[in-house]
Amino acid sequence: MSINLFVLSLVMKSRTKSMPVRKSEFSGTSLKKVEEPKAEKPRKFADVVKEIQKLRNKGKTVPEIASELKVSYVVANQVVLRSYKMTVRSEEVFDRQEKMRLGLV
Repeated sequence: MSINLFVLSLVMKSRTKSMPVRKSEFSGTSLKKVEEPKAEKPRKFADVVKEIQKLRNKGKTVPEIASELKVSYVVANQVVLRSYKMTVRSEEVFDRQEKMRLGLV
């Protein structure tokens, strides 16, 4: 019985040990370093408002404008409607979203 336990312990130990990985020039990862794109400067709200107004005059809808200019629907809609009833502070919300879009937050 003790021989069986001894053999069993050897088998279990051999399973837990692994051979070291052989390093060669071909064993490197296939991933290549990708340079991060240079961060753009945040846009100014006044410039984006002008673009929203131009696109609206061309007949584009608010969702199309928002996706094209990469702004939220709420900000684009407030600019189009010139709504004072909404509680969002458009310029502050835009600044925050712009920083998030560029990864500066």
